[in-house]
Amino acid sequence: MSSNKKQVKIIRANKAKPNRANLKKNHNRIQENIQILRELATKG
Repeated sequence: MSSNKKQVKIIRANKAKPNRANLKKNHNRIQENIQILRELATKG
């Protein structure tokens, strides 16, 4: 059996994988929202 620290490292790395895609999508969505708000601000 490998050490607990190594196991935790592997598990955390695996959990972070799908999270990265989510973070990218969230980032893109936030950027789009900022763009929309800027357009509304210039119109108003």
